[in-house]
Amino acid sequence: MVDMKKIKVAEPCVDEKEVDAVKEVLLSGRYASGPKVQEFEEKFAEYIGVKYAVAVNSGTAALHLSLASINLEPGEEVIVPAMTFFATASAVIHQGGIPVFCDVDNNYCMDPRDLKKRITAKTKAIIPVHLYGYAANMRDILRIAKEHDLKVIEDCAQGIGTEIDSRKVGQFGDCGAFSFFATKNMTTGEGGIITTDNEEIAKHARVLRSHGMTNRNNHEFIGYNYRMGEINAAIGIIQLEKLPEMNRKRIENSEYLIENLKDVDWLVIQKHPDNVVHSYFWCPVFVNEEKIGMTTKELREHLLEKGIETRHRYNEPLYKQKALSKKTICKHFCPNKTIDYDAEFLPNADNYSGKMISLPNHPKLKKEDLNYIIQVIKQIV
Repeated sequence: MVDMKKIKVAEPCVDEKEVDAVKEVLLSGRYASGPKVQEFEEKFAEYIGVKYAVAVNSGTAALHLSLASINLEPGEEVIVPAMTFFATASAVIHQGGIPVFCDVDNNYCMDPRDLKKRITAKTKAIIPVHLYGYAANMRDILRIAKEHDLKVIEDCAQGIGTEIDSRKVGQFGDCGAFSFFATKNMTTGEGGIITTDNEEIAKHARVLRSHGMTNRNNHEFIGYNYRMGEINAAIGIIQLEKLPEMNRKRIENSEYLIENLKDVDWLVIQKHPDNVVHSYFWCPVFVNEEKIGMTTKELREHLLEKGIETRHRYNEPLYKQKALSKKTICKHFCPNKTIDYDAEFLPNADNYSGKMISLPNHPKLKKEDLNYIIQVIKQIV
């Protein structure tokens, strides 16, 4: 029997290799961005299959610099999915742009059919999100972007290792933005990275991440302190080496849970085509509250009582967040523009939000843990 309250929903996979890598940096006396960062960038670019990678200190910074590097101007619009982490929209606002929300499809990613309806003369870019580790429909999104001459920034924060037709996400758009937060498929503690084949985007991002400096004394742009440090990069180098095996195990765990829970009538399991490799940042399931006869919150509380943690994010579409209310956003960020999301309604985003949970699927789980999760869920009537 599994000990109660021992099955965590996420857990970093680190050992003495990361400890030794950090120790090496500490003893070197070189802590700011340097050779470890450069090595990590080169290896990550090779892993994704792009020419350039620019390491930064968070996934949010990667999104912000990506928008700055495609020259998003104040007042220009960027289309983002309504169901994702807040940074996808807030990065647009910090760059002076206006987020325009798009509905999601049955796999919880940007719906290309709704995307077409959101394009206006002010639209500059699209940010598809590879939510939960599943790949957005890049074929249709890229086709629409080409038809309207729009930039595409892939939000790959949850998609490290996700593939479409044997190509990793982060190489399809003008650039990709990744996160290495502690719960992600690999971590640097905190950190992010931009991937691109565009030399100008890479150059611009490198300058902007370090106060807009082109050398020690000259500031060509108003930049930011978004640099990744040597300690974070050292961890990242080791984690990247481990990533294929960590992802293999994460996928194996997720598919085992899905196979054994597919007949539970109150759970809706995500389906995906054979040409997509799902990296399963989450093992996402949709809770049919009517069939189970309890709320998603009550279900999570029941599972926690049985010792099973779950993830539960995006309880409402982004356009319902208080920070994006007309009173707040127009006062603090866009005083000369009229932005009003109060009447916004996107049916899929509204339906899925608050009813998605993730079951534990991290690489440290044992088969007995997975069997216990399955047993507890199947006992719920």
